[in-house]
Amino acid sequence: MKKILLLIFISTLTSCASRKVITDRTEIKKDSVVETKVTVTVTEIEKKLDSTNIILVVDNNEFTITPIDTTKEIIVEGKRYKNVILTIKKNKTNVSYFNKNKESYTKSKDSTSTNKIVKKETVNTKQKKIDKKQNNWGFILLLLLLLTIYILWQNRQWLLKKLL
Repeated sequence: MKKILLLIFISTLTSCASRKVITDRTEIKKDSVVETKVTVTVTEIEKKLDSTNIILVVDNNEFTITPIDTTKEIIVEGKRYKNVILTIKKNKTNVSYFNKNKESYTKSKDSTSTNKIVKKETVNTKQKKIDKKQNNWGFILLLLLLLTIYILWQNRQWLLKKLL
């Protein structure tokens, strides 16, 4: 009987192989924002130059020569006149018109655009490590079972008497 109790006690102390599981969960989040701004610059330059020159030159020469004595002759610019009232009119008109127009218009545009890019990236990793140690108790239990069967075989007559 002591042997049977010893066998039961040894079988309860022995167990299967142990298995240790390590689970690592890693979550990596990446957020990136790229922003480009737009700027529009408009430059307008307008120049106008308008000048008008009018030159008017008027030269009037008017001579009226009347002699005191009409019986005598008159010499005017190398010409001889007798008994005449002389009227000489010289009109000289010079008109000069000058118009100068200059017009320039400059327009320039500069533009810059804005782009905004939001990028979100999430990486989930799951790593599972299993650490299983080999259990040699199975072989020992097999040996104990064989040993028990052998002992029972040897004591089969004694065992049959006790059971019956």
